[in-house]
Amino acid sequence: MMNGCSDRNMNVSEQIHFYSVGDVCALLGMTRKTLFYYDRIGLAKPTERIGPQGYKVYDETALNRLRQIAGYRQAGLTVEEIRCLLDPDCVNEIGLLTTALERLRTETEELRMKTKRLASLLEEAVQKQKTDSYESVE
Repeated sequence: MMNGCSDRNMNVSEQIHFYSVGDVCALLGMTRKTLFYYDRIGLAKPTERIGPQGYKVYDETALNRLRQIAGYRQAGLTVEEIRCLLDPDCVNEIGLLTTALERLRTETEELRMKTKRLASLLEEAVQKQKTDSYESVE
């Protein structure tokens, strides 16, 4: 973790702790590409850019926002759903979460149907191969 403070006159209790991109990725199990994507679309911006290279750093507040984003993504929410939930003016959190849950339930059912169909196709292929093998022996 990078330590720093924006004002050299701050006392120890007022120091701001910064996290590098690598720190954030390691702490949250997030890729650099994902972190930079969130920055590019304005979902999670770095707290500051430091040094002549303009390295991105994140403070505790930014890290907590990224933790929320990661949790929402793990729950299957889309970036736009997350953007709305993180907006302080989001007026229908329950409605949004309910809609997202229904979407995931629908996707789950569609995957169940696809899985069942694929298992059936596999069984047909196995039976065909057995039949073809049996006929070639005769």
